[in-house]
This record gives sequence, C-alpha cells and structure tokens, in this order.
Amino acid sequence: MTDSPSTEDQADEQEQLAREIGEELTDAFVAYVRGDVAFEDLTFGVFDALSDLHVIASGDYVLEDTDKTGQDDGESDEPENP
Repeated sequence: MTDSPSTEDQADEQEQLAREIGEELTDAFVAYVRGDVAFEDLTFGVFDALSDLHVIASGDYVLEDTDKTGQDDGESDEPENP
C-alpha cells in the first residue's frame, strides 16, 4: 500500500485549496471597496494568491498545519514552493 494520496484525492484537495484562495480574494476585494485595504496591498495579495494557485495546480506543494497561536508546528495550510 502506498502513502501517497490518490490522483482523485489530490484533485479534490487542489479544488478545495483553489476555493479557499477564491474566498480569500473575495474578502480582500470587499475590504478594498470598503477602504480597509490599500490598492498596493491588494495588488500584492492578488499576486501572492495567484502564485499559490500556480503551485497548487502544479501539484508541487506540501501542506503544513500551524497551531491556533500562529506558531509553526511543522505544518501549514499554505502551499510551499520547494
């Protein structure tokens, strides 16, 4: 038996991550319209999100979790570009 996720599992995971990025972008766009985020910050955030999306689509990422305090416990939900 293999420890690697199946192709279908990976596709489901990639779809979920893409949806999460979309939700984060929606929140950022709303914050910009409300005046809570500067255009420069929005632009950087969108570029960062698109970079993450590219890594996710390539399948070349590792998920790691962080604890609720934001301290790295060796895992994160952010895609990691090796």
